Amino acid sequence: MSGLLLEQHLVVARAQLGDEQAFQWLVHHYTPRLLWFVRKIGLSPVNADDVVQNVWLAAWSSLHRLRKVDRFRSWLYGIARNKALQYVAQVREVPIANFESVPDAPDDSFFERYMPHLNEALDRLSVIHREILALRFLEGMTYEELSEATGTSVGTVKSRLHNAKVALREKLEVIVDD
Repeated sequence: MSGLLLEQHLVVARAQLGDEQAFQWLVHHYTPRLLWFVRKIGLSPVNADDVVQNVWLAAWSSLHRLRKVDRFRSWLYGIARNKALQYVAQVREVPIANFESVPDAPDDSFFERYMPHLNEALDRLSVIHREILALRFLEGMTYEELSEATGTSVGTVKSRLHNAKVALREKLEVIVDD
């Protein structure tokens, strides 16, 4: 385990014991990432701020129930996902991804070629596709962490990730061809 990861686990453990400074460190460290994540789900900057504030309130009130500090990140993103989707459901209807059979996902070189257009393409994806890509590639979550954060099985995570890559490829091709 890396030193930084061990340090984060110790901070989480201190926060669980009521150490407000430790919790503030977590807030400072994770808030920019959470804001980006909930924005990719479809929230405006102002609404994203509100949702992330609610995420931290929920995290603070239930942090003592987290059994394994090494699960903090996926637990926190699970809260963020749920709060963002609850907010979106209250405000407007969000299309749910279509998980029908799709062609093979592209390799990594494809994404390197289209990197300048990535944010625009991500914004055109469904919520489910944006969130799985953000958690996997921005946060570097494992399949198991993704499963925990999204409340789905590892098999579903793999399927969603595959479909999200294919959908992203299609959006990038449309953007670049325009």
